[in-house]
Amino acid sequence: MTPTDTLYGDEAVRTVESRENRKLSQIEKRVVLEEGFVPTIYKDSKGIPTYGVGQTGKWITKGFTATVQHHVQRVQARLPLYSHYPEYLKEELVQSEYRGDLGVSPTAMGLMKAGKYKQASKEFLNNDEYRSSKTSPGIKRRMKSTADAMARYGEQLGGS
Repeated sequence: MTPTDTLYGDEAVRTVESRENRKLSQIEKRVVLEEGFVPTIYKDSKGIPTYGVGQTGKWITKGFTATVQHHVQRVQARLPLYSHYPEYLKEELVQSEYRGDLGVSPTAMGLMKAGKYKQASKEFLNNDEYRSSKTSPGIKRRMKSTADAMARYGEQLGGS
């Protein structure tokens, strides 16, 4: 259940920037725009205690900067060419990793590593959560955004 004090959109971004005492990067903004911000601990839809920008477990107390950096590092470990990707693809990969989607398909990650971005985009959506009628439209939209960014990059590279 979403708490009533959840902030979304630009209001969430401004609040996190104020708490972090700095402007957020585009990647960080993307995560905040998708996750929103809740200034109190609450239980998410799976009953997991959550705080701030969707932070759970040890990340509840670590702060947003450390949490995002951890997820960036995870994407870099999964995809060694990460630093060469365009910003729009980095944003989607990190927001997807932040939610826990990115590593769900080792096949999609293998296709990304092989430079087969359009194939990876299709494989990324080839999972039960995306197909399930129980999955919220917002989660499906996030997953589709990541797949679309993969496909777009493949197109830019000449259709790979």
